Amino acid sequence: MKHNSLNDKRIFLTAEGLHDLKAEYEKLTREDRPKVADRIARAREFGDLSENAEYDAAREQQSFIEGRIIELEEILKHAQVIENRKSKVNIVEVGSRVTV
Repeated sequence: MKHNSLNDKRIFLTAEGLHDLKAEYEKLTREDRPKVADRIARAREFGDLSENAEYDAAREQQSFIEGRIIELEEILKHAQVIENRKSKVNIVEVGSRVTV
């Protein structure tokens, strides 16, 4: 029995979905990551980090951003674009649009 490794994992996305994830990744890496780094640096200037709510909030936001970046990198690495099939066949498959 063949065991699927992480490298065999495919994530099916529409072209629009892939575009949206790439845009989110770019925003996180180019805008949000630097902003939160600046926010952390400013919060450090306030002094005692153990009682610094601004620092704690900035670190929490940084953790979220970094986690989402890692998640998006994994998705983008394994993304496979599916085509929107416009057929009149009564079969639902990946890429089908179904109206209920």
